[in-house]
Formats: sequence, C-alpha cells, structure tokens
Amino acid sequence: MLTKYRSNTYIPELVKASKMLAQGHNFEYSCSDEAGRLLSVLAGQVTHGTILEVGTGYGVGSAWILSTIAPDVKFISVDHAEEKINATAQVIRHQQAEFLVGDWKEAVAKGPFQFIFADAAAAKTIEGVQLLEALAVGGMLVMDDFTPEEHFPEEWRGKPDKVRDFWLNHKELRATEIYLTATSSAILATKLKGKE
Repeated sequence: MLTKYRSNTYIPELVKASKMLAQGHNFEYSCSDEAGRLLSVLAGQVTHGTILEVGTGYGVGSAWILSTIAPDVKFISVDHAEEKINATAQVIRHQQAEFLVGDWKEAVAKGPFQFIFADAAAAKTIEGVQLLEALAVGGMLVMDDFTPEEHFPEEWRGKPDKVRDFWLNHKELRATEIYLTATSSAILATKLKGKE
C-alpha cells in the first residue's frame, strides 16, 4: 500500500480558492501542485525584500507563495490581462500582496527582487536578460513548465535548446533543472555575487 504524506497532499485554503477561480474561468495554465509546493518551500526562505511573480494567471502560484510568506516580505504579481488581475485580487486579499496590470518590466523599479517566479513564456525566453537583471545578488529564480529532454517531441530532438542554454550555462548563475513529475521539470537559479 502506498503511503500518503501530508507534504504531497496538503493544499492551503487560499490555493484551493484560487484553483476554483481558475477552473471557473476554464484556465488550464495554472502552476501544478508539485510546482506550488516547491514554490511555497523556497519562497518561505525569503526573510526580507520583495518577491516577484511574472504571470499571475488566476493566482494559483501567488496563493502558494503567500501561504508561506514571511511577515516582512512584500509580494508583487504582474499580468497583462486586467480581468485576471481583478478576479485574482478579489479572491486573494492579502496585506503583503500587490497585483499589477501591465508589462512585468514596469515593476522592475520595485526591485531588485530576492525571489522571482517567472511563469510567463516571454520572461523566460526573449526577456531573459531583463529578468536576470531584476534578480538581486543571492536571489533565487524559479521557472516551471519545462519538458525533460527524454520527453521531447520528435520535432525538438537534436535541436539547440536556447532557453536551457541561457539559464543553465549562464556565468552569473548557479542553476539546476529538477523534475516536478515524470514529464515536467523546473529550473532553479541563484544569482552569484560576481561574474566567474
């Protein structure tokens, strides 16, 4: 018989409410419970400064982060879709949270950030340089929704992976890729103090 552990089954009430909101809008791109649990553990280690989420969706990732946020940490989440931000802000009423409509790069002035969860495709790819600049030295960046190489579709095989190349080989980062499930992975990166 397979043992069930609380660490693999527990979902905070705020996350449940955000998941219901996303389901009510037929939104299928919320972060998974596996990614959310990782986020909550990592974000819970941030003791000062500001956490940035790029790509709010309907607040599922936000709710996981806010479920363990330290009292002196601010949280900012940005999405270009006003209807998502408005709906999320109605469900997540947290005194440390600020939800912004617009381009995430407009929030850079509120940084540098001690922790960034990049859940928007453009931020991970064509805007990677700006994302790295927004991260504080010693700060952590988390990006999910990666497909492990052994599960690449045929048209991806043997071709360069520019996104992994950028993040996993960057000289200003210590980065690694971890499995969230058998078919999905995340990249975690910490910004180093100096260029190597």
